[in-house]
Amino acid sequence: MYNTALSTGKKRSDTPTPHGLCKFLHKIVSDNYSPSCILDPCCGDKRLTALFDSSTINYEIKDGTDFLQETNKLDCDMVIINPPFNIGRGTKLSPEVFMDKILELCPEGIPIILITPMGYRLNQRKTSRRWIKMRDNYPPIHSIISLPLNMFEDTLFHCEVICYNCDKLQPHYFLAEEYLN
Repeated sequence: MYNTALSTGKKRSDTPTPHGLCKFLHKIVSDNYSPSCILDPCCGDKRLTALFDSSTINYEIKDGTDFLQETNKLDCDMVIINPPFNIGRGTKLSPEVFMDKILELCPEGIPIILITPMGYRLNQRKTSRRWIKMRDNYPPIHSIISLPLNMFEDTLFHCEVICYNCDKLQPHYFLAEEYLN
């Protein structure tokens, strides 16, 4: 949901990941994992992976590379992604489209850290295809990071970070004050 009071006259095509969230993700990942190659399927300005001492596989439509068009298997050992929340393709939420593609192209069992609207996980019916897929086919969720409503600049949206296959992380995190800027 776009905050029109704060965004009059602006129309963003993307919302960069806040630097504080990038620092927090780097800290909890680096304290528990040593990825050698990180995939960022929507890298934007590459801030999600900039702090890591790892090689990266980056895709960015603005740079002419579209992850959703990739057909080759990818050799990486972690995925960190802040996908656009709406790509205007069908009824699936964009994070679901990206998650399906990640599971298709990446090695089974690798950690996947997905920034997503809370509705991706919670806003479903008992018979929803996404509910069934998440319950029966997606990797286990080992950690959830709760984000404040106003985490993203000029945007008010209920978001969270879901960490799949991340059994070394705590089950739940809140961002400390130092990461909210």
